[in-house]
Amino acid sequence: MSLNRLFLILIFFNGTINSQPVEHPIPGEKIDFLVSFGIFSAGKATMSTAVDKYNINDKETFKIDVNGRTTGVFDFFARVRDNWGSYIDDSEFKPEKFYRYLAEGKYRKNEILNFQNDSDSVQIELLDKETKKFIEYKYLHFEDDIQKIVRSYFMNYWIASLAYLRSLDYDSANYGDLIEIPYFEDNSKFSYQMKFIRKEEIDSKIGRFNSIVLSPLIPEKNKLFKEEDAVKFWITDDEKKIPLMLEAKMNFGNFVIEIDDYSNVK
Repeated sequence: MSLNRLFLILIFFNGTINSQPVEHPIPGEKIDFLVSFGIFSAGKATMSTAVDKYNINDKETFKIDVNGRTTGVFDFFARVRDNWGSYIDDSEFKPEKFYRYLAEGKYRKNEILNFQNDSDSVQIELLDKETKKFIEYKYLHFEDDIQKIVRSYFMNYWIASLAYLRSLDYDSANYGDLIEIPYFEDNSKFSYQMKFIRKEEIDSKIGRFNSIVLSPLIPEKNKLFKEEDAVKFWITDDEKKIPLMLEAKMNFGNFVIEIDDYSNVK
């Protein structure tokens, strides 16, 4: 199964915790991750947030990039050099603009997605596969084409949702409380929820932390996961809310993303 497939599944959960958004500065931070599948090291990824803010759709936004690449034997057989980017409203943590520059083997795709104010459509800028020069626009209807939009920009939505989850206060959370990610709240076809599991201490490559454990609600009819809460991820239980690890227990093996290093996390 590709990373694309796994992260797409993580987007489609069915969310409501009553914690209130708290101040969470993220500009300037950089977090490095290691990716493994079973006993094999599969890749590395870096999530970085620009120091400056950007005005998109008349809103101040954070610009967050994730750069991912394969390593070792995976790099030999299926070389990946991908860059996903999201511009996220700094007050409500909703996405305003996405881009993706993909280089996976011989496959290339470069696109920019623009959310449009007071519109039921999104605008896609198609770019040249090599030079990234503008080619043409296409438009997708948000209600009718939502599955296509999310499938194409799964990682961008994940970046935005992680920023939102890091902005919340979990002090009063209890097992089973649901967090509704607000990006599809007006869409009749999809909802997007995360379940609070517990708080626990966890060892990581950067130290031992008290952590918050969350799990996406996965549809009951799926062929990848057998047990409930098969996908979990951990963030530090402090004001930084550093993402520490994601683990997915699948029928054919375990997929893990774990923190390797970080800097400028405030």
